[in-house]
Amino acid sequence: ASVRLRPWHNRRSVRPLESYLVMACAVAVLWPALFGTRSRRGVIAAVLVGLEVVQGQVEGYRWPLLLLYVVAVGMAVGDVVAVERELPWPRRVGRFLFGPLGLLVAAAPAFLFPVPELPVPSGPLQIGTQTITLRHPELVEEYGERPGSRRRINVQIWYPAHVEEDAEPQVWSPDIDYVGPALARRHRLPGFFFNSARYTDTHSYPDAAVDEGGFPLVVYSHGWEGFRTNSIAQVENLVSQGYVVIAIDHTHIAVATVIDGEPVYIDDGALGDPEADVAVRQQAEAAIIDTMAEDIRLVLDEAEAGADGAFGELAAAMDPTSVGLWGHGMGGAAALQVCLTDERCDAVAGQDPKVEFLPDAVLANTATKPMLFMRSDPWRDNDNDAVLRGVVARSGTITYWVDVRGADSSDFLTTPVVSPIAPQLGMRGPIDANRVIVINRRFIAGFFDRFLLGTGSAALDTVDFSEVDVEVIDRR
Repeated sequence: ASVRLRPWHNRRSVRPLESYLVMACAVAVLWPALFGTRSRRGVIAAVLVGLEVVQGQVEGYRWPLLLLYVVAVGMAVGDVVAVERELPWPRRVGRFLFGPLGLLVAAAPAFLFPVPELPVPSGPLQIGTQTITLRHPELVEEYGERPGSRRRINVQIWYPAHVEEDAEPQVWSPDIDYVGPALARRHRLPGFFFNSARYTDTHSYPDAAVDEGGFPLVVYSHGWEGFRTNSIAQVENLVSQGYVVIAIDHTHIAVATVIDGEPVYIDDGALGDPEADVAVRQQAEAAIIDTMAEDIRLVLDEAEAGADGAFGELAAAMDPTSVGLWGHGMGGAAALQVCLTDERCDAVAGQDPKVEFLPDAVLANTATKPMLFMRSDPWRDNDNDAVLRGVVARSGTITYWVDVRGADSSDFLTTPVVSPIAPQLGMRGPIDANRVIVINRRFIAGFFDRFLLGTGSAALDTVDFSEVDVEVIDRR
């Protein structure tokens, strides 16, 4: 049985050595103000420079601390070259009043843009992970710089595992050197903006020994300009409760990925000319979603192949007869397309699924598998919503229709942990970060628990969030 979810409280703080550097700078500012004399020449300088060097070597330098680094070096130099060791009262008062203010300005970015900390998974199982490159046996690449070649995709598998005590966890995005700058450019930010995420550890361990047993399989499909680990908090939570999750980097649809050691970036031309006729643009988006759907089918094919397929011994952990599909944006539309047309799908969850441009031939299918649709503020009461309502109206199944007030579409990803001022930067909605993480966990895990694990409907039927409206549409 799956373990029920418990609340998670978002923890953001600077790292230990960063904190020590801030405290050392505070001592350097206040000591002369409080005692009227500087410490022995060179002591403060040695502490500040030593801490700055050790912090960079042990924890890694980050751009939000740049001004603090400059302040530390400046005070170290001042400690060495200052001739006057005693301070008169006017200077002591000025230093006491204005020194902490200057230090606050220098240290503030470190607290506003900390190293993101991922929520601890709520289940009891440890998590292993591997990344594999799959090659379509027949599908020809239509995008990027190598059209006409066989399409390749990266997939990352998370699975219940036995983890050695001295194992090192994987970082949030193994491809952060390429994903970070590419993502920053999409948000019109400096290329180094997401640098801090390179120090974020997950709760997953590369190549850990796989647990035996057939766990339900959930395949995750990111949206346009997403990447395979952009919903890592929800992925890890699922795996800890007894699932195998496979997330796809949809090549040239993902903001960036690395295949065979080479970075591969998003192909903006795939969307077509933004000034083109609406019908042409619709056709381009439908083609992208169709490609993503073929990527999902390839993953299901390899899972069905068992140990003889690309997943090798990891296939022993999967139950290919119990399959959930889950996606965000275009990825949600691709997941729905597969579930409408492929009998291997047993349940589908979409977070702001962009279904508006799905072909009529796909939308005309009667949905027979349980569906969950979570929707943010910008995605309600529009043309896309009307198309999604049409899918539900024609269905012969049960649908959970979930509105999350105060959420932006990015709140369905792991964006809430990035920065406490992410809403002010337009990167997410005003809903509390702690709250939206728990909401995401409750619905995604609760839905698959009911329809893949068969543990009952309590997690869905007892939901009581003031920000959430739930409509259960049962057309069975």
